[in-house]
Amino acid sequence: MTPLAGLIAALALLEGMVRGLRRARSLTWTSAPPRLLSFLSHPYALYVRRPNCDGLYPSNSLGYAGKREYPPACLPGTIRIYCVGGSTTEAHDPAQGPDASWPGKLQDLLAQRFPGTAFECINAGTAGYTSAESLAEFAFRGVDLKPDLLVVYHNVNDAWTCQMVEGFRSDYSHARRHKPWDVGWINRLPPIPWWAGYELLRGWIMRRWGKANALIYWIADPPWRSARSFQPQAVAAFERNIRNLIALATTWDCVPVLIKWECDWAARRVPNYLEPHPETAEVYFRYLQANNEALARLGAAVPGCHYLDVGPFDPEHFSDTIHFSPQGLEEMARRVADGLLPVVQSLMVSAGGR
Repeated sequence: MTPLAGLIAALALLEGMVRGLRRARSLTWTSAPPRLLSFLSHPYALYVRRPNCDGLYPSNSLGYAGKREYPPACLPGTIRIYCVGGSTTEAHDPAQGPDASWPGKLQDLLAQRFPGTAFECINAGTAGYTSAESLAEFAFRGVDLKPDLLVVYHNVNDAWTCQMVEGFRSDYSHARRHKPWDVGWINRLPPIPWWAGYELLRGWIMRRWGKANALIYWIADPPWRSARSFQPQAVAAFERNIRNLIALATTWDCVPVLIKWECDWAARRVPNYLEPHPETAEVYFRYLQANNEALARLGAAVPGCHYLDVGPFDPEHFSDTIHFSPQGLEEMARRVADGLLPVVQSLMVSAGGR
């Protein structure tokens, strides 16, 4: 037997052993693409979704969550709703399809309740986004789509961003970084589905050394020393950002709607980005409550702005205490649709849609 034939035989034997071991022990022999590959650097919004992504983080040709396509110009007879927030707006149930987020379900519910009127709920929610990124993204991209309604579901990312690093700055530069958008060679290893041994090795390498290519490493500098004192100026910065979103929306003839942020409050879970300390947890939940109070305050004080209190939710409505479960996505969409009914009716009366 020649050396080449011996090598081929050895590889074939190894491949057979890996396949047998995989079947016997249910080994994970592949690794999902890192979430970072679903985003692109942006000069003003820090980062945005990459267009035309499939898999766990689907996006359409405009670079928004889900696979539904929307024309750049809103068609006559259509009411366009622009939903901003973090991953609690972006997230969907993969088992139900790429558009099974609560904005996607909201679009379906409104279409059912208003036959003859077309609705477009653009899901501009983006993992990790605070009100600052949404403000910049809406200013430079969202307003060009000329939405009729701006739905804002923000809080949690602002709450942990303001305390994840000591030395708070009102522009969030204490925690945010703008870095070259390069995921490195580890997470660019190509999949070869038919080669079991390679896929097993590839998955192990990506899990072992590819963590630094997670999204958070490209917008911040972990590890951090979390702040353990409550700073009113952080809430003031959040309120300023939301107020600016409201002002921007009304300037462009878009009706702003603020939604009270919800979670499983009783679970008292602290994000992984904060140090696990009782004082840190107490400050974090103070920020969540204070930010919600700011949303309610703005909704009551700013003319033309609407406020929806969609809570409370049950624990089973959340998959991890903050992101909605499949049941929670349905319930959130229903409650938002109920709250938007008078707003949509008023819009249809005053403008007749588009």
